[in-house]
Amino acid sequence: MTTHPLFLSPDEFRGDLIQVDTALESMRDAGFDLTAAAGEPLDNSIEADATILRLEPVYSPDRKSIEQLIFADNGTGIDPAILHHVLSMGYSTRYGQRKGLGRFGVGLKLAGLSLGERIDIYTKRAGDPQIYHSYFDLQEIREGKQRFTSTSTVETWPAAAAPLMKDTTSRDRNGKGNDFTSGTVVVFGKIDRLAGGGRYGTALPEKIQDLRKFIARAYRKYLDTGRTIEIQGKKVTLHDPLFLMDNPRIIDKYRPKDPRGTIIEEADLLVDGEKVHVTVTVVPEEFRPFSGAGGNYDSVGQDIREFQINNENAGKVSILRNGREIYYDIVPKLIEGGRTDKVNRYVGIEVSFPAELDEYFQVRHVKRGAEPVSKLREELRKWLERPVRQARRDIRAYWQYQDIKRRVEQGEHAGSMSIAEAAEAQLPKGQAGRTVTSEEQEEVTRQTIDDLDLDPEEDGYAARVAQIRELIETKPVSLLGFSWPGKELLDINHLNGKSLVKLNKRHAFFREVYAPIKKVADEGAEGMAPEDVIDLAGRARDAIDLLIMAFARAEGMHSDTDQFDGLRSYWGIFTDAYLKERFKE
Repeated sequence: MTTHPLFLSPDEFRGDLIQVDTALESMRDAGFDLTAAAGEPLDNSIEADATILRLEPVYSPDRKSIEQLIFADNGTGIDPAILHHVLSMGYSTRYGQRKGLGRFGVGLKLAGLSLGERIDIYTKRAGDPQIYHSYFDLQEIREGKQRFTSTSTVETWPAAAAPLMKDTTSRDRNGKGNDFTSGTVVVFGKIDRLAGGGRYGTALPEKIQDLRKFIARAYRKYLDTGRTIEIQGKKVTLHDPLFLMDNPRIIDKYRPKDPRGTIIEEADLLVDGEKVHVTVTVVPEEFRPFSGAGGNYDSVGQDIREFQINNENAGKVSILRNGREIYYDIVPKLIEGGRTDKVNRYVGIEVSFPAELDEYFQVRHVKRGAEPVSKLREELRKWLERPVRQARRDIRAYWQYQDIKRRVEQGEHAGSMSIAEAAEAQLPKGQAGRTVTSEEQEEVTRQTIDDLDLDPEEDGYAARVAQIRELIETKPVSLLGFSWPGKELLDINHLNGKSLVKLNKRHAFFREVYAPIKKVADEGAEGMAPEDVIDLAGRARDAIDLLIMAFARAEGMHSDTDQFDGLRSYWGIFTDAYLKERFKE
């Protein structure tokens, strides 16, 4: 009979449930990057009813690394009776709850460890003049100097955090901000994983800028309802990928206009008795002015990269849990075209769900990377199919309308001329026509205007003449349509490195191929039978083949074809450059 019951095994058969130092060391690779790590103390501040949240990085003397990250808020503070538990792995006053932002009791600790080896917490409650402090230090744990967490009192906030714990919206008699009546400071210290530079590294300013973008988007619902979040003393303004919320930057930049996204469709999907709200929008027209704009510039050429609608954001879905974004990326097989269809950058998709559905979105303690389980993803995919297609149709229809409008205003070849102009920067300048005098060029211009047979009595005559003059004088290649008898496909004048191309619309190429294609491009294929569209595509294919073959035959009419070697090379070079510019999007 044993004298050692199983629950009191001999010492040599006992083992610690956890090797604290090595376990904590392993937890440093829990999957948090800077944005995910910063989100944990911010979540806690919001849970503590903070209305002012501040983040301040403390740099090394050479500013090549960040040594501390300080988070400060004016929330309710932490009860000193439980403060020493807060840094205990797995402890949470909200463990398992699904009403707020936290749930697992490991986020703050893993977040801090992912960046450095020490976490300090300072807190003050309203009506209590005392500031309380608790910490854990991985180095001290390894050396056996710290075996548990405890709560102590301190006289003041840490020096670097003290300015952050003041309400700058109200001033005392000395003109300084009043101290917060309550609040908490969290310091991620002994940071050893936030350095800039290196061959594959990201510069620290870029990392902080990425953090600002993340906070602007992830906490947009909270920023929209009165919270203030500051990084390095500068307020974060919300960013809504759907462009439905009040964005102060957009309002200030475009007032009195108010660019907004357009809702294509929104609905609630019922999952296990809970609602998943899905919304599909298109970004404001001002931010998608024409095909190829790239999401970097608006309709008047202003830089709008801060609004995050460039190629990097194509096909991304914003997933919110209890109003806080936990995922912003491609969800595989969810949206047709995904990142490859660049039009998707202008489509906003938001999926919002309550924490009760965490299992359906595979939520982990790191609040990112959440993806719906396969059955739910399939349901979302089917629902999204129709509004996303409609959104893309609307975007392309608007571009088509803008293109037609531009062609009416600037001429039917305006788009092609702009493409050529954009591609010309790296191309060699033309040699022909360099000896043409200004008088000779003026004569060519005058003759061109006469040949167009414009009506001087028609409204807009003077503007049209001025426009033609500007084209000839400024565009590297001007393309104008004429009509004359004969077999010539085109006529070219070379004027001081620029080319004026006159197209003969009476030629079979324009009559049988170009005109029908132009009609579909301008007006769409609605009303055309599928076989007619296929036939038109076949005619275009054959026309391109025949155009190239005709060039070869024309060249063959000369006995010395070596003289065309340079022409062929430059033709290929310019064609390649122009087409790359046209189809880069």
